[in-house]
Amino acid sequence: MKRLWILIFFVVLPMCLAAQQKTEYNRKGDEAMKRLDYSDARMWYEEGVVQCDPYSIGQLTSIWLVNQRMRPSMHSLMNKCRNCLEVMANNKDTTAISQLITYYTEGIGTPKNETLAKSWQERLETLRKPVEPVHYTSNQTKPDKPKEPMKFFVGYAYSVEAPYGLTVGGIKSRLGWFARFRTNFSFKDNDSECRGNGQMVGSVPGGPFIRFTNNQKVNSYAGTAGIVVKCTSWLYTSVGLGYGSRELLCEYKTIDATDHRIEKLYWSKNLDHSYNGLAADLDFMVKFGPVFVSAGCNTLNFKYIDLNAGLGVFF
Repeated sequence: MKRLWILIFFVVLPMCLAAQQKTEYNRKGDEAMKRLDYSDARMWYEEGVVQCDPYSIGQLTSIWLVNQRMRPSMHSLMNKCRNCLEVMANNKDTTAISQLITYYTEGIGTPKNETLAKSWQERLETLRKPVEPVHYTSNQTKPDKPKEPMKFFVGYAYSVEAPYGLTVGGIKSRLGWFARFRTNFSFKDNDSECRGNGQMVGSVPGGPFIRFTNNQKVNSYAGTAGIVVKCTSWLYTSVGLGYGSRELLCEYKTIDATDHRIEKLYWSKNLDHSYNGLAADLDFMVKFGPVFVSAGCNTLNFKYIDLNAGLGVFF
């Protein structure tokens, strides 16, 4: 208990007295201001400048503004006030910033400086500008990113047996689509059917003596559609499914039974090397600016494989 009283006497009591003394100069300065005794008021408020007391600084500023006769003797004191205000202003004290603007505009304790006054004014407006809170809905945790528009492309599609084709499509940030059609513009009709070993199937026009020549024709077309995946900024891959047809036609010659000099040519569809049904495409596209080239393969019923190539542009 004795130690507690010693602590109060030597620590707490001096602090209370200091706090009382700290406000004493402002109280006496206010009494002098009521008497319009500015010299006496200045003397009391000057004690507060040592502590950078905002109230004392404000009162001294008022004396400077209303009493021009005292200004010559207050230059040094007001310069100290300005230094205190700058310390508080740098700590984002808007009241101190407002007073600094007056100091530099009126030339209080320092030459007038419109540039500094404007600079502090801009800083004050920035500090006073309200910060609008960002409200997110329950389904939105962050602002939406700008949507990337779809880029379309068109190009020439080539394969070994169907060299005439067109590819069109579009792609966004990562995924896209494409549609492709290829043909060789051959639509030759067949007169009969045969197997891969040269064996005729069914009735044979112009028979019975026949002989196959080395001439062949292919009727080929395919239509596919699928997805495009953007792997990198310059590399894309595409996979598609659709329908296709490939007919291998073999030419054969018939010899008239009554006159061997009479020969006729016919076309026979080779059933072992003709397909129709599921068509599939797999390609890679490499982009050079707006231009792209592609390469890959296609298959028909997974029995016949052909090579693909392409050239086109993005727009």
